[in-house]
Amino acid sequence: MSQNSASFSPPSKTASSARPLVLEDVSFLYPKSEAPVLDHVSIEVRRGEFLGIVGPTGSGKSTLLSVMAGIIPHYIHGAMTGEVLLQGVSTHQLSLAGFAVHVSMVLQDPESQLFNLLVRDELVWGLENRGVERERQTQQLRDVLKFFRIEKLEERITYDLSGGEKQRVAIAAAYISRPEILLLDNPTSQLDPRGAALAIESIRRVLENHQTVVMVEDKIDELVEHADRLLVMDKGRIVLEGTPLEICRSLPELEAAGLYAPQVPELVARLRTGGRTISGEPLTVEEAVPLFKPVMRKERLPRLRASDPAPRPADGQSAIEVKSVLFTYPPPHETPAIRGVSFEVPRASLLAIVGQNGSGKTTLARCMSGYLKPTSGQIHVSGRDVHQITVRERAKLIGYVFQNPETQLFKNSALEDVVYGLRNLGARKDEADERARTSLTLLNLWDKRDVHPFRLSYGDKQRLAIATIAALEPSALIIDEPTTGQDHRQAHQTMRLLEKLRSELGVTVIVITHAMPLAAEYCDRIVVMCEGEILLDGPPRDVFAEEKTLAKTFVEPPPVTRLAIQLGLNPVPLTVAEAVHQFAPLMSREAAS
Repeated sequence: MSQNSASFSPPSKTASSARPLVLEDVSFLYPKSEAPVLDHVSIEVRRGEFLGIVGPTGSGKSTLLSVMAGIIPHYIHGAMTGEVLLQGVSTHQLSLAGFAVHVSMVLQDPESQLFNLLVRDELVWGLENRGVERERQTQQLRDVLKFFRIEKLEERITYDLSGGEKQRVAIAAAYISRPEILLLDNPTSQLDPRGAALAIESIRRVLENHQTVVMVEDKIDELVEHADRLLVMDKGRIVLEGTPLEICRSLPELEAAGLYAPQVPELVARLRTGGRTISGEPLTVEEAVPLFKPVMRKERLPRLRASDPAPRPADGQSAIEVKSVLFTYPPPHETPAIRGVSFEVPRASLLAIVGQNGSGKTTLARCMSGYLKPTSGQIHVSGRDVHQITVRERAKLIGYVFQNPETQLFKNSALEDVVYGLRNLGARKDEADERARTSLTLLNLWDKRDVHPFRLSYGDKQRLAIATIAALEPSALIIDEPTTGQDHRQAHQTMRLLEKLRSELGVTVIVITHAMPLAAEYCDRIVVMCEGEILLDGPPRDVFAEEKTLAKTFVEPPPVTRLAIQLGLNPVPLTVAEAVHQFAPLMSREAAS
């Protein structure tokens, strides 16, 4: 334990409790809902553990966290049965303020819980609300800044921070009151690898101080390296429980719950099914390399599909042309975001723009969609200057889905939100209704057409935002983080929909994403941004082979690609299926030591 960790010891009155939080047969039904979101859930949270909770979108994970935090039933009401015991005291005997003494929660979107202008004011805000003395506030501020290594952020403006910095500040603000249990709802879902690593580092420091962390994630990959124990939820129930290794061995059960194992355990399982023998149980690339090296032969590399750029249209016209674009955000925080970027996007292509938070991806996308006007340079969509046409004309040429779906959802039902844009563009009511039905059905939202958008899960909100723009049938579509907040199955469904728009309707699709495995599997071209410039541009196999160059913008290739690189294989596989095809012929049937 580090010295600065010592100042954050938990309150002595809870130090002896081995089970600070217990849920006994808990069920919960939201008002006007037909099925319970939680269905007879029983959990014992152990002191000092890192408990991970995974499950598909809508499985009840976030509701479970709200129950653990006391938000249900003290703030969000519904029909709740069973017992929740915090330090042996029933939730019904504690107020929400009583819960907050022991438990703090960090929401999925850090911006939704950052209220103050400056970071230092944000960190002490909770202490001020509790009437903590000014001198003690100052000392706890100094401690928490040092504890999370964010001293340089103290005087920064909160809305100027990167996604990773906002998440670390949100975690620090939740932790400054020294709760025994820290609850986190998808804390890495909107972060690049660097931001996610910083968030995980903050969580590890909490654990080093012998305090408890419960973390919800849609994807199991973020938890296997760090969690002590995993719970898998599906349809409001806990369907699996065990160590990360035990959970990763349960591939059929994971798939039945709409989840997939991380790529390395899945690769090992599929190779073993094919008759290859591998000793050990690697969960990560680092664990897999020494097990694979002794049994790999480098001759007779199997052919993988060609890594050629997408063909240009016969008429030679590009869907989008970006010509020498520069963009600088105006004073008082004058910041150059795009630095002389030029490239073309062929019609009916599926392009991914990747890079760390703050690399210029979203700014470039907003310039291409016409929401921002470049400081200099031009952008043409279907041969027309996107900044020289009306909003109505632009909506027919290029659609844009924001990273935060709530910014473009404002009607009283999902169906109304989709119909709204169509009617604004002059569609007849019957035509608008039919196109809305088609769009919602494609995105598996037709059954939720009458639900208020803000009652949907984050992943469903994201898909609804895509549906509202896809229904307009623009010739080009830009989507900022299309799979954020979605489980593995839904993420693949969304990407398959975008691929269908590209292949069957000829729509040019551009996605901004941190999901490298999805970009590798579905996109025909990757543009890598770094500090406002294009670092790499090419087919996925060529781009992801440049592991050292990608590291400059904190982008990592998919795990199976990284494994192949470290084993010295070329060409590199992009998916587990390709890795099995490539690895199996090269492996001896003797066990690796």
